[in-house]
Amino acid sequence: MKLRVLATTVFAALLSCASATVDHDKIEPFPQPEPATISEKAAVKFKPQLYTPSSVCVPYPAVNVAGEVTGGLKGTNGNDACKYAPKGSQIYGRAG
Repeated sequence: MKLRVLATTVFAALLSCASATVDHDKIEPFPQPEPATISEKAAVKFKPQLYTPSSVCVPYPAVNVAGEVTGGLKGTNGNDACKYAPKGSQIYGRAG
């Protein structure tokens, strides 16, 4: 009996997590904060740049400010829907 309750609880939790997704093209990237310290200014100056050839998908932001995540890219004809991120992409870096 306890196994059935546990399985039902886990299933309900997974179902609620799976339903809280947003389309990949609706996620707004985090705005870059204004650097204040010398190390933050250096981190912005030398932040990573990604080169993405046309044969692969560009990186899309996956999490928004509200904590919602994307459901992933939708299947399309090859890379037609992922050649550029219309709202910008995100690269995470830390300075300290």
